[in-house]
Amino acid sequence: MKRKSRYTSDKFSKINLRHLVSFLLVTSTTVGFGVECQAQITSAEINNQTRINPQLIAQQAAYTLGTGDRVRVDVFDVPEYSGEYLVLIDGSLNLPIIGSVNVRGLTLPQATQLITREYAPYVRRPIVTVSLLEPRPIKVAVAGEVNRPGSFKVNLEGSEFPTLTQAITLAGGTTGAADVSSIQIRRQAGSGEVVNLLALIRSGDLSQDPLLRDGDEIFVPTRNNIDPGELRQIEAANFVPQNQPREVAIVGEVSRPGTYTVGGEIPPTVTRAIQSAGGVTPMAEVSSIIVRRPTRQGGEQIIAIDLLQLLRQGDLTQDLILQQGDTILIPTASQIDPAENRQLADATFGIRAVEPVKVAIVGEVTRPGSYTINAGGGNAQGAGSGSTPPTLTEAIQTAGGITALADVRQVEVRRPTRQGTERVISINLWQLLQSGDLAQDVLLQDGDTIVIPTATAIDPAEAANLAEASFSPERIQVNIVGEVKNPGSVEVPPNTPLNQAILAAGGFDNTRARRGSVELIRLNPNGTVAKRNIPVDFSEGIDQENNPPLRPGDVVVVNRSTLTRVSDTLGTVLSPVGRFFSLFNFLRIFD
Repeated sequence: MKRKSRYTSDKFSKINLRHLVSFLLVTSTTVGFGVECQAQITSAEINNQTRINPQLIAQQAAYTLGTGDRVRVDVFDVPEYSGEYLVLIDGSLNLPIIGSVNVRGLTLPQATQLITREYAPYVRRPIVTVSLLEPRPIKVAVAGEVNRPGSFKVNLEGSEFPTLTQAITLAGGTTGAADVSSIQIRRQAGSGEVVNLLALIRSGDLSQDPLLRDGDEIFVPTRNNIDPGELRQIEAANFVPQNQPREVAIVGEVSRPGTYTVGGEIPPTVTRAIQSAGGVTPMAEVSSIIVRRPTRQGGEQIIAIDLLQLLRQGDLTQDLILQQGDTILIPTASQIDPAENRQLADATFGIRAVEPVKVAIVGEVTRPGSYTINAGGGNAQGAGSGSTPPTLTEAIQTAGGITALADVRQVEVRRPTRQGTERVISINLWQLLQSGDLAQDVLLQDGDTIVIPTATAIDPAEAANLAEASFSPERIQVNIVGEVKNPGSVEVPPNTPLNQAILAAGGFDNTRARRGSVELIRLNPNGTVAKRNIPVDFSEGIDQENNPPLRPGDVVVVNRSTLTRVSDTLGTVLSPVGRFFSLFNFLRIFD
């Protein structure tokens, strides 16, 4: 037979109502915020409790008890029935008098109602309060686009439950393929919600970072469309790993394709990865770079990057932050834009000569052949230092400069691609000379072949300008023959006028030369030979008619004067007679 409590209704009626309400308010604000049963409190009294945290009220109302929770059970005015208890492994509480009570899966209000019913036979009109003192570690699962998917146990500090972003951080943060605007939370009771962390990032909407419960399952889906600008916003969030080393592959038009580890102290971006690979080549199409990103579902995302937009407009969204396993593809340009190459040479990830460049130069240059050239021109003696590659004009200078027959308007650079094909770049060096168009002085790539064609016609005015160009030879060779003091081949600077070339050969022979004019013999581009008489005046400046500038290979013939020709003729005629008298004088010796 059950024993009735000594606490009857007569004694209960003597209890001061004010003390009862005070007790209820105090116990309701303890750690874990207890929930009481059968206590009626007016709305005015509730509004006066300014210390009540509405978020904790909602949190505790949803919390379900389980193994490891430490709770306090208070039976009003029955201290021997009150105390702190641990939810045992079977989900029960071992309470005085009533013994084992199974509370697993119950919320605090539900547990309060159950214990109240259990004590009703022993305590008349029992008033029971159940408070959560120390919640058990909760277990959540995180799957999808996170770096370390799996289940995680979270030790709670006081009544602080973990948030969604904290759980994602435990899972290593989201990947670059994550759709953080549609994260799914599935609960044990079968309910769930969809959370938009972009709203948290952009507007600070804390409702999008909900508190988690034991047994929650979090799924981070894969995004369908990639927005580089959005990715940069997400990468700055605290639930995304920062600057961790990541292994990526770089293929296509870079100096050293391969696998690289990027990141660490600096963000692992596309441009950093390209720098690690030695920069792009002159054949790179940097406006159409592709980043291939693997997803957790075994698929692949394609992200289009335009680094020209980064260079010209400073659009940092194009400098994508890389993820583990990304592959960067630098395609080959269908057409070479020399001006664009010049821009790339100035970029941090741009065209670099990591090693000396090997090129072939054929056609109208002084010394056609194969050359290994360092940046800045000149034959290479060792490895390069990663500076800007050599240019077309530097290569021509290395080959001794162009000849007088060169057609600089139709120079070609034939460039092999990584696909085994060949691209032809048409260059107009005359445009470089006339308007200073540096885009015509293209950057060279290893394996280039430079073709300098032969001109069909030479404009004398153009020839003079070309002779002064940096890619013309520093000195040219002309032949001065005939009646000069030092006949033969003479080296003179380009554009040297005819009269100065004669002086370079020692000047006229004062006794034999015809001083009035000389003959100029010149080989034309079409293979014909031009010959004309040029009057000589040593006080004359450069003049195309009377004192033309010489070209490489010109021949200047200084003829004999009339007196010299007569003298030489007489000497030839009289030479046998002279030999006769010489023989006669010899025979007289024997007389």
